[in-house]
Amino acid sequence: MAPQTAPSASVKRTLRVAVPIDRAFRVLTEKMGTWWPATHHIGKAAFTEVVVEPYAGGRWFERDGNGEECDWGKVLVWEPPKRIVFSWHLQQDWRFDPDLNRASEVCFEFIAEGPESTRLEFEHRHLDRHGEGWENIRKGVDGGWAGVLAEYERVVSEKTGK
Repeated sequence: MAPQTAPSASVKRTLRVAVPIDRAFRVLTEKMGTWWPATHHIGKAAFTEVVVEPYAGGRWFERDGNGEECDWGKVLVWEPPKRIVFSWHLQQDWRFDPDLNRASEVCFEFIAEGPESTRLEFEHRHLDRHGEGWENIRKGVDGGWAGVLAEYERVVSEKTGK
């Protein structure tokens, strides 16, 4: 019988999209509310936009129609159009914990594979920083990111609004 391995503290995905690297980065950072599923909100009401402040130290948050804001994390790395890294402060109960030591990281790395082709390397890492029960967060985000990234892929590939 083979020994069981411990679950990885990260979730990784690779996407290839037929768009220039600049567009891939802009749609991810400037138009997140167009592809992030509306059901994936932590505020009392559904969000009307998802905001990424375009600098290291900026906020990553949702805003609803009443102007109420709910933080998701911070922008840790801002390197357009090649890389953005967020802190992910949502815990098992999907509540925000401001403690950076209890936050995982969400990294998007963009690699141009031609003038109209971009590879996106995605990693949600350091999930073990969430503490006891982090494996439950990993299970949730593993399935969740598959759908979220599929929607990003659909929206970024639309030929309108370059």
